[in-house]
Amino acid sequence: MIDKIIGEQRIPNILVVDDTPANLELLLGMLKERHYKVRAAMSGELALEAARNDQPDLILLDINMPEMNGYEVCRRLKEDEKLKDIPVIFLSALNEPMDKIKAFGVGGVDYITKPFQFEEVRVRVETHLTLKSAKEYLNEKNLFLEYAFSHFVSSKVVETMKQKPISEFLKMERREITVLFADLRGFTTLANDITPEEIQETLNSFLEVMVSCIEQSNGVIDKFLGDGFMALFGAPLFQSDHARIALETAISIQRSHQKWMDERSAANLPFRPLGIGVATGDTVVGAYGSRKRMEYSVLGSAVNLASRLCSAAKAGEILTIEHSLKMADLVSAGAENGRAGMLLKTETKGKVAFKNIPVPIEVFSILY
Repeated sequence: MIDKIIGEQRIPNILVVDDTPANLELLLGMLKERHYKVRAAMSGELALEAARNDQPDLILLDINMPEMNGYEVCRRLKEDEKLKDIPVIFLSALNEPMDKIKAFGVGGVDYITKPFQFEEVRVRVETHLTLKSAKEYLNEKNLFLEYAFSHFVSSKVVETMKQKPISEFLKMERREITVLFADLRGFTTLANDITPEEIQETLNSFLEVMVSCIEQSNGVIDKFLGDGFMALFGAPLFQSDHARIALETAISIQRSHQKWMDERSAANLPFRPLGIGVATGDTVVGAYGSRKRMEYSVLGSAVNLASRLCSAAKAGEILTIEHSLKMADLVSAGAENGRAGMLLKTETKGKVAFKNIPVPIEVFSILY
């Protein structure tokens, strides 16, 4: 699938069906000059067999043939789930309106009357190959988006992404976004004391709540990280207020997680508190990998910083930076402020030195 999306070149495969050797020879010669891969079939049965063995991109089909005419061949093609999308262009000496109506009625996409002109055949073949390619591209794009994102974002986001060119998601580009990391505190120690089945159930239950919170904000879970996850706001879909959305989501996550812990405690099930780090900054986003496997992700200092903030966060804490607060336009450090009904209080933790961060960063804890 990825090969098709990123532009692997393939020579179109055309099947020509006609019971007259002279017509076949002429058509094959004309199409080979255009560097198409061309095959011939002299009967309807042979045409269906050839299509099943090696599915063509286009079929040029005569109507008047013994045993099985072109209408019946086309009808059978359209009844076959694997072959129904192959475009069929009829070539026939029949030129009555009803002949053409019948051809389109059984699923033909075009009709060329014999004797034909080479330029007419060439143009119509190219047109329908282009249309087929465009349709396949759109289908493959949608499959790629669903494969890459549908498990981690809301259906609304996936449907919105389908309306955009796939190039927006495959190319690497610089963009300011907000990154959120969340991680269960002390889960590794807990995992030593519970069964593998309990570990799986706990993580699945935890992530079910987290995915729901991210979906509601139209963010994207970039990846699961064992007992935590990384989420993006502002990519792949542009969000002008990504910092505000991320901080609001962080608060929603902690509140939902507290409810989850209360329910788990009441049911005597394993649970651990959560730490969250949120950072806004310039990043490089896009898809990278091999032709067989690609991944949409983000690179940049904001990713590293959000991860460090998450590691530093205490149980139930949300840590962020001044730039995220300013970009969110929700709060002045240490004071109440806000918009859209959102009130935040923050508490400065002072400047903190983090590994692989060149200078100490002032860190704020969000009080919610």
